[in-house]
Amino acid sequence: MTDEQEILKKLLVDEKDVVKELVSLVEKAKEIFVIEKSSGKIIFKNFGELIDAQRICALLSGRYFASKLGILEDHSLGVTEIAKELGRPKTALSGPIKDLTKKGFVIQLTTRKYAIAYHRIKDIFDAYFK
Repeated sequence: MTDEQEILKKLLVDEKDVVKELVSLVEKAKEIFVIEKSSGKIIFKNFGELIDAQRICALLSGRYFASKLGILEDHSLGVTEIAKELGRPKTALSGPIKDLTKKGFVIQLTTRKYAIAYHRIKDIFDAYFK
């Protein structure tokens, strides 16, 4: 093995470590929401206790998980769809969405829709769901 390969080898992780982290995230997520099996709808457990940024992150994370499970085809939502799902006015969500996008937790797609930054889900849960 070359010196370069030896250095790069430090980036490798075992699948069991990745699964272990995923189990931890799912346990946290279950405290916040569940996913309706037939429709992929995100059902919040304590909606009233969450601020809008948490609601948006939970909604988009749940939709991402539902798409990974094959329940939903598209996990992204437009502002109007997010507002409808959360039962909140669009005007109340523009600030939190902008802030989440600036932090890199939510990605604005070219289709004018938003999606969770799936590679940051652990950071999102650490920041918003302690």
